[in-house]
Amino acid sequence: MPSFLHMREENARRCRPILGTFVEIAVPKVAAAAIDSAFARIEHIHPRMSFHSEGSDLAALRKARPGAGVAVDTATIEVLRLAQDLYRRTDGVFDAAVGTRLVEWGFLPEPNGYRDKEWDGGMLDVEILDETHVSVSRRVLLDLGGIAKGYAVDCAVDALMEAGASSGTVNAGGDLRVFGEWEEIVHLREADETIGGSLAVRNAALASSSNLHDRRRHHAGATSPHVLRQAPVLADNAVTVIADRCVIADAMTKVALASPAMAERVLADLNAELIDRRALRVLH
Repeated sequence: MPSFLHMREENARRCRPILGTFVEIAVPKVAAAAIDSAFARIEHIHPRMSFHSEGSDLAALRKARPGAGVAVDTATIEVLRLAQDLYRRTDGVFDAAVGTRLVEWGFLPEPNGYRDKEWDGGMLDVEILDETHVSVSRRVLLDLGGIAKGYAVDCAVDALMEAGASSGTVNAGGDLRVFGEWEEIVHLREADETIGGSLAVRNAALASSSNLHDRRRHHAGATSPHVLRQAPVLADNAVTVIADRCVIADAMTKVALASPAMAERVLADLNAELIDRRALRVLH
């Protein structure tokens, strides 16, 4: 769910197509060189967690025999570890082991060898062996699309700060993080694509999600790119989560769509909050 924000014209700003969307990075002009470092960090992460690439870490896990250790990037380990933690915290509402359903419904392409194997594993079958190796006890089709983009935004912010940027924003198709002294006014889209309320974001991350206009027919019923216990989530509303880290905001929007009550229970422990869109007013 894209968000729209006002950028200061006197700052350095660049935009590139990556992460399946357009990523826009802005910093003070004096720190313009830091943007290259941020995009380099994203470009390192993206191909390793891509479902579509046969050279990704996810593809390596798909190809490996059950029980075998698979070498993956440390970033992939970090995201898998967080995905497992959120799976446990939400009693399985946040689940990265939904690739089979998304392939079946047409939201993801069939990987090489898909029809030759049984994909009966889940998140509990994924074992992190160390900081660079993972194994699966049963074959599982992982999709990190619900969490990796927010993680990449956080890594880009880390790269900006390491390169000397005192303030800035990273916006990946609505997965947004603002740091330093900047404050951005974000205008939120509703599920029906109208512009709703606005809020000011400062030293925080924000993500929104909906699926009202992103559904497909499968046999006799409707499906969406969001899954709850192997069934499609069909939500008519949009949700927005604000958090310290974009990876949390990104992942928890999927929980909030599927189970608002579960999201409310878990968010406080993650230093995050589900925004009440009805209480927002239009800011200029």
